[in-house]
Amino acid sequence: MMRFIWNSWWRNKGRFILLLVGALIVSTGLSYLVGVTQSNSGTVVDELQQRWKSSYHIVVRPADSRSVTEELNLLEPNYQSGLSGGITMEQLETVKGMDDVEVAAPIAMIGFVDNEIWMEKVALQEPGIYRVDWTEDTNSGAGVRKNKSSYYYTVGWKVEGLDSEYGTLNYYEDEKVPLGILSNVMLAGIDPEAEDALVGLEGAILEGENSAYFDEAAEVTQTDIGEGRTQTNIQVLLSNVDFVDSKTTYTFSKLDVPFSSMEERDKTMEMVKEKGGQEYLDTQEGEEISTHSFTSEETHKAYIKNILDPKPDGVEFLDDPFVFFKASPVDYKPVDSPFPEKWPFAYEVKPFSIPEDSPLLESEAYREVKLTGKDVNDWKGLKLNFKGVYDPAKLKISKDPLTELPMETYFPAKSTLVMDEDQNPVNPPADMKPENNPYGFLTKPPMMLTTLDAAEKVLGEKPVSSIRVKVKGVETMNDESEKRLQAVADQIEKETGLITDITLGSSPQPALTHVPGLKGKEGIGWVEQPWIKIGSSMTIFKEAKVGLSAIIASVILVAIVYVFSSNLIMMFTRKKEFAVLLSIGWRPNQLSKLLFMEAMLLGSFVSLVSWVILGYFYVSSSVSTSIVRFILIGCFGLLIYLLGTVIPAILVRKIKPYEAMRSGEITAVSRRLLPSSSILTMSVNHFIGTWKRSILSIVSIALPTGLFILFLFITFRLKGVMFASWLGEYVAMEVGAMHYIAMGVALLIAILTTTEIIWQNVSERKPEIALLKAVGWQNGKIRRLVLYEGLLSGLAAGLLGLVIAITAIWRIYGEFPTEHLPFILVCILIPIATGMLGALFPAATAVNVMPYQALGGSADTSEKTEKGFKVVLVIAGIILFVGMIAVLGNAVP
Repeated sequence: MMRFIWNSWWRNKGRFILLLVGALIVSTGLSYLVGVTQSNSGTVVDELQQRWKSSYHIVVRPADSRSVTEELNLLEPNYQSGLSGGITMEQLETVKGMDDVEVAAPIAMIGFVDNEIWMEKVALQEPGIYRVDWTEDTNSGAGVRKNKSSYYYTVGWKVEGLDSEYGTLNYYEDEKVPLGILSNVMLAGIDPEAEDALVGLEGAILEGENSAYFDEAAEVTQTDIGEGRTQTNIQVLLSNVDFVDSKTTYTFSKLDVPFSSMEERDKTMEMVKEKGGQEYLDTQEGEEISTHSFTSEETHKAYIKNILDPKPDGVEFLDDPFVFFKASPVDYKPVDSPFPEKWPFAYEVKPFSIPEDSPLLESEAYREVKLTGKDVNDWKGLKLNFKGVYDPAKLKISKDPLTELPMETYFPAKSTLVMDEDQNPVNPPADMKPENNPYGFLTKPPMMLTTLDAAEKVLGEKPVSSIRVKVKGVETMNDESEKRLQAVADQIEKETGLITDITLGSSPQPALTHVPGLKGKEGIGWVEQPWIKIGSSMTIFKEAKVGLSAIIASVILVAIVYVFSSNLIMMFTRKKEFAVLLSIGWRPNQLSKLLFMEAMLLGSFVSLVSWVILGYFYVSSSVSTSIVRFILIGCFGLLIYLLGTVIPAILVRKIKPYEAMRSGEITAVSRRLLPSSSILTMSVNHFIGTWKRSILSIVSIALPTGLFILFLFITFRLKGVMFASWLGEYVAMEVGAMHYIAMGVALLIAILTTTEIIWQNVSERKPEIALLKAVGWQNGKIRRLVLYEGLLSGLAAGLLGLVIAITAIWRIYGEFPTEHLPFILVCILIPIATGMLGALFPAATAVNVMPYQALGGSADTSEKTEKGFKVVLVIAGIILFVGMIAVLGNAVP
């Protein structure tokens, strides 16, 4: 039987070569799609699996902390640092006690404390009046903001306290003038054990003589400091990074006024009082005697050194501060984006006015100013017991910019100035930095950490701002993990009344924020911030799995349809041959066996080519895969040819020996529903009259068409999901070529299938076409007759393909694709073009049919045209194969 198969192929070289071309296309497509796309670490699923992990899975917040941005599943980058209490200790214990909760790490934003350090002391010994000009230059990234003030010291003339008649005066005789650096620092309370389990805080403690982790056995005590106020003694850990880029300068000048003797001093000070006090002093010239500058980095290093290794001659800092200000969120309102294609989401910050009686030294506020008490008697006093210093860079948290979550406990929110107030681009974009302003647009993270017990003592019954939850058993990104997280989130909301956000699978989403000016001043401009798109990675993961499965399934199914239709057509073409074999004694099961053996040979050829291609690239490049997957690639090729032969192998058993004497169409009955008054109606009648072959043609185009539409829908939908976050944009760049190569492979196989079917139609209709030419039909009409059949096949296949695609979309996504319906309907052009393209060469063959062939003429120009077409198709197939190999080679890293 093997010799019979070989002799049959050898006698029909054109058919054999076409079979090989189809096999080469199938094998190359499998090599790329099933091989490289699965083994390459840059695929969507692999990238997401590598990047899915986060420090925590769920954030629990107070019920009243929703913002307008969350309607779009967007969370602002510093939302946790803007929360001030709202969760009770009982609610926290409820969350901790849940079976599936592995870690529940609370954080309590206590408020801002005045953190002051004396960097140096300046001796003023010569009698006189001294002006001290204080200047603070803060680089916010959008520019340098200056704060200035002046105050005066007298040496040799004493004034009790601050005398408003003279101005703001301080008296120093033998003491030195301290140069203090003041900043507002957020103090946050944490659970030491839970925080260490979540981010490894204890391992981030710096070594030092006096540096250690929290002493959980130490009690939080409170002391009465008079006037109804209490002072809470708390343990504190300090971050070794300040995050603010500022420089403070003190300039000392001695005023040029008489001040030698006591008599001169009295007269001078009397004159100062008469001429307006400090206003007069501001106009006086002076001789600069010294300048002292300290950067925020130098100040913080001195602070850290004093904690880790205190010395008698070191710097001094105040350890009895008050908590003046509470944390508050930024108030955003949606606005139209100036560039919606790049930034689909845009917001504007609402500025706030600062109350006149506020102790806030700043003049700008982009958050509502909230005091811890109505007056000084309500302010919370603290006694800071510094336990140690930690380095946030040593924490075990995600530092991948594509997947990192907000960790305002340790890092400030990221912002980049991209446009000025007039929407002119800032080139290059400027990275913005936080300022010392507790109510500025960007604030520092909580640099001081204390215990949750201390936070409860200071804040009262609802100290916790949020709870970061890590759930047991969530090890990989899949549907099971998502269901587990959703179940835990639902349980938390049900039992506590709080709200939850599942942060696993989230990714930064670039959004544009307009920061306007305050009190008529020019604003900062337009700032790009990485907002958090909730669940974006999980959505991409689901879409990508569907997309990759559709890619591979579409090519495999289209290949099976190609093999099936090719075998079926060839079976009908060889009907006489099979009937002759039956008449000389062959059994029907031997014919089935013959077809399966041919399929085995071609499938083995596909498998061998796939293995050779992949083996070459595995040896010559860094691609790696498992041996199981490598073997499965070959099995797919064999399976395609075997499945495509099942139905023809069944049908071939129904052939009877007497059919060796029959000729013509598959069916002997011709149905004409329309009068054959035009070329189009003739095409319609033939299309309907030969309904079996028409159905085969329609199905052969409709199935790949439906898969194409589904595939294109998933592709564009997937890209839409991808470009909603930075991780999505990164992944989208990795998968673009794979999608379009898959489309090309399946489309080529579909065209090859369509061409074979229409070609066989023309071959069997040669007598009819010859008769039409004999009665005067021109070549143009004959060509249109065949092209119209391709058009009808494509149109019918397109309609069926639309039904298949829309049904599949409905089943997969659970909704009718109304929004994407215009795009889906436009895709009907694909099968129409496929049908027309598939009919192109058969139409050329029909044109070359001679009139005398209606009487059964011998081989002529039409047969030469057919041979020419086969040659062209073979050459095109070889070029295509070589081109795909080249593309495959470039796709391999």
